[in-house]
Amino acid sequence: MDWKTVKKTIDEENARILKTPPEDVLRVFKYEILETEGGTGGLMLGPWFEGATASRYVGPYYVYNIVKLAGLPGYTAQQVKEMTFQLLPKAVGTAKLCGMATYAELAQKVLDCMKDLDTKEDMLKLLNALYLYGSNMNAWIHHYMKWGIGQAFRIPTREELVDMGTRNVESFV
Repeated sequence: MDWKTVKKTIDEENARILKTPPEDVLRVFKYEILETEGGTGGLMLGPWFEGATASRYVGPYYVYNIVKLAGLPGYTAQQVKEMTFQLLPKAVGTAKLCGMATYAELAQKVLDCMKDLDTKEDMLKLLNALYLYGSNMNAWIHHYMKWGIGQAFRIPTREELVDMGTRNVESFV
Protein backbone atom coordinates (compact mmCIF):
# COMPACT_ATOMS: atom_id res chain seq x y z
CA MET A 1 0.00 0.00 0.00
CA ASP A 2 1.47 3.38 -0.95
CA TRP A 3 1.69 6.19 1.59
CA LYS A 4 -1.04 8.31 -0.02
CA THR A 5 -3.51 5.45 0.31
CA VAL A 6 -2.49 4.94 3.95
CA LYS A 7 -2.88 8.66 4.63
CA LYS A 8 -6.32 8.65 3.00
CA THR A 9 -7.34 5.67 5.16
CA ILE A 10 -6.16 7.45 8.31
CA ASP A 11 -7.89 10.70 7.24
CA GLU A 12 -11.16 8.80 6.75
CA GLU A 13 -10.83 7.22 10.19
CA ASN A 14 -10.09 10.64 11.69
CA ALA A 15 -13.26 12.06 10.18
CA ARG A 16 -15.28 9.06 11.40
CA ILE A 17 -14.08 9.11 15.00
CA LEU A 18 -14.50 12.83 15.56
CA LYS A 19 -18.10 12.27 16.69
CA THR A 20 -18.25 8.51 17.00
CA PRO A 21 -16.06 6.64 19.48
CA PRO A 22 -13.73 4.06 17.94
CA GLU A 23 -14.91 0.47 18.39
CA ASP A 24 -11.63 -0.50 20.09
CA VAL A 25 -12.07 2.20 22.74
CA LEU A 26 -15.68 1.19 23.39
CA ARG A 27 -14.78 -2.48 23.65
CA VAL A 28 -11.80 -2.05 25.99
CA PHE A 29 -12.53 1.07 28.02
CA LYS A 30 -16.34 1.10 28.20
CA TYR A 31 -17.35 -2.56 28.03
CA GLU A 32 -14.15 -4.05 29.48
CA ILE A 33 -13.73 -6.66 26.75
CA LEU A 34 -10.20 -7.63 25.79
CA GLU A 35 -9.70 -10.04 22.88
CA THR A 36 -5.96 -10.46 23.40
CA GLU A 37 -3.93 -12.13 26.14
CA GLY A 38 -3.11 -8.76 27.71
CA GLY A 39 -3.85 -8.23 31.38
CA THR A 40 -2.77 -10.29 34.34
CA GLY A 41 -5.33 -12.99 35.04
CA GLY A 42 -7.82 -11.35 32.70
CA LEU A 43 -7.92 -8.13 34.72
CA MET A 44 -8.53 -4.92 32.80
CA LEU A 45 -6.53 -2.45 34.89
CA GLY A 46 -3.25 -3.25 33.11
CA PRO A 47 -4.69 -3.02 29.59
CA TRP A 48 -6.49 0.21 30.49
CA PHE A 49 -3.38 1.97 31.67
CA GLU A 50 -0.95 0.33 29.25
CA GLY A 51 -3.38 0.70 26.34
CA ALA A 52 -4.06 4.32 27.13
CA THR A 53 -0.37 5.02 27.59
CA ALA A 54 0.70 3.19 24.43
CA SER A 55 -2.00 4.99 22.46
CA ARG A 56 -0.77 8.34 23.72
CA TYR A 57 2.80 7.41 22.79
CA VAL A 58 1.94 6.24 19.29
CA GLY A 59 0.16 9.49 18.57
CA PRO A 60 0.30 12.59 20.64
CA TYR A 61 3.71 12.16 22.27
CA TYR A 62 6.09 10.26 20.01
CA VAL A 63 4.66 11.37 16.68
CA TYR A 64 4.34 14.96 17.90
CA ASN A 65 8.03 15.00 18.85
CA ILE A 66 9.04 13.42 15.54
CA VAL A 67 6.94 15.96 13.62
CA LYS A 68 8.36 18.89 15.61
CA LEU A 69 11.96 17.76 15.12
CA ALA A 70 11.38 16.96 11.45
CA GLY A 71 10.26 20.55 10.97
CA LEU A 72 13.69 21.80 11.98
CA PRO A 73 16.00 22.47 9.02
CA GLY A 74 18.88 20.51 10.54
CA TYR A 75 17.02 17.17 10.56
CA THR A 76 17.32 15.01 7.48
CA ALA A 77 14.75 12.62 6.07
CA GLN A 78 16.97 9.74 7.19
CA GLN A 79 16.97 11.03 10.77
CA VAL A 80 13.17 11.29 10.70
CA LYS A 81 13.00 7.66 9.59
CA GLU A 82 15.41 6.60 12.33
CA MET A 83 13.40 8.40 15.02
CA THR A 84 10.18 6.85 13.74
CA PHE A 85 11.61 3.33 13.76
CA GLN A 86 13.15 3.79 17.21
CA LEU A 87 10.05 5.20 18.90
CA LEU A 88 6.95 3.66 17.36
CA PRO A 89 7.37 -0.15 17.20
CA LYS A 90 7.18 -0.86 20.95
CA ALA A 91 4.19 1.44 21.41
CA VAL A 92 2.46 -0.15 18.41
CA GLY A 93 2.95 -3.63 19.89
CA THR A 94 1.64 -2.55 23.29
CA ALA A 95 -1.36 -0.77 21.78
CA LYS A 96 -2.24 -3.94 19.88
CA LEU A 97 -1.83 -6.16 22.96
CA CYS A 98 -4.13 -3.83 24.90
CA GLY A 99 -6.92 -4.01 22.33
CA MET A 100 -6.23 -0.91 20.21
CA ALA A 101 -6.05 -3.06 17.06
CA THR A 102 -7.12 -0.43 14.51
CA TYR A 103 -4.68 2.11 15.88
CA ALA A 104 -1.86 -0.43 15.90
CA GLU A 105 -2.71 -1.46 12.34
CA LEU A 106 -2.71 2.12 11.05
CA ALA A 107 0.56 2.90 12.86
CA GLN A 108 2.13 -0.26 11.44
CA LYS A 109 1.07 0.78 7.94
CA VAL A 110 2.76 4.14 8.55
CA LEU A 111 5.93 2.32 9.59
CA ASP A 112 5.76 0.14 6.47
CA CYS A 113 5.37 3.20 4.24
CA MET A 114 8.14 5.16 5.94
CA LYS A 115 10.70 2.68 4.56
CA ASP A 116 9.98 3.88 1.03
CA LEU A 117 9.59 7.61 1.62
CA ASP A 118 12.44 9.91 0.65
CA THR A 119 11.25 13.44 1.45
CA LYS A 120 10.51 14.98 4.82
CA GLU A 121 7.43 16.63 3.35
CA ASP A 122 5.82 13.30 2.47
CA MET A 123 6.85 11.83 5.82
CA LEU A 124 5.30 14.79 7.64
CA LYS A 125 2.01 14.47 5.75
CA LEU A 126 1.75 10.83 6.77
CA LEU A 127 2.94 11.36 10.35
CA ASN A 128 0.60 14.31 10.86
CA ALA A 129 -2.38 12.15 9.87
CA LEU A 130 -1.32 9.55 12.46
CA TYR A 131 -0.74 12.33 15.00
CA LEU A 132 -4.31 13.55 14.57
CA TYR A 133 -5.64 10.00 14.86
CA GLY A 134 -3.68 9.53 18.09
CA SER A 135 -5.03 12.78 19.47
CA ASN A 136 -8.59 11.72 18.65
CA MET A 137 -8.03 8.31 20.25
CA ASN A 138 -6.55 9.94 23.32
CA ALA A 139 -9.66 12.09 23.77
CA TRP A 140 -11.99 9.09 23.53
CA ILE A 141 -9.83 7.03 25.89
CA HIS A 142 -9.93 9.84 28.44
CA HIS A 143 -13.70 10.02 28.04
CA TYR A 144 -14.23 6.30 28.73
CA MET A 145 -11.39 5.66 31.18
CA LYS A 146 -12.66 4.48 34.56
CA TRP A 147 -11.19 7.44 36.43
CA GLY A 148 -13.20 6.64 39.54
CA ILE A 149 -11.45 3.29 40.01
CA GLY A 150 -9.62 4.61 43.07
CA GLN A 151 -12.97 5.20 44.73
CA ALA A 152 -13.67 1.48 44.54
CA PHE A 153 -10.65 0.88 46.77
CA ARG A 154 -11.05 3.58 49.37
CA ILE A 155 -8.11 4.15 51.68
CA PRO A 156 -9.19 3.37 55.24
CA THR A 157 -9.02 6.07 57.89
CA ARG A 158 -6.58 5.82 60.79
CA GLU A 159 -9.39 4.73 63.11
CA GLU A 160 -10.46 1.96 60.72
CA LEU A 161 -6.88 0.73 60.42
CA VAL A 162 -6.48 0.63 64.21
CA ASP A 163 -9.78 -1.27 64.47
CA MET A 164 -8.67 -3.77 61.81
CA GLY A 165 -5.36 -4.20 63.61
CA THR A 166 -7.00 -4.94 66.95
CA ARG A 167 -9.36 -7.45 65.33
CA ASN A 168 -6.48 -9.07 63.49
CA VAL A 169 -5.41 -11.02 66.60
CA GLU A 170 -8.86 -12.63 66.71
CA SER A 171 -8.01 -14.70 63.65
CA PHE A 172 -5.02 -16.26 65.46
CA VAL A 173 -6.92 -17.30 68.56
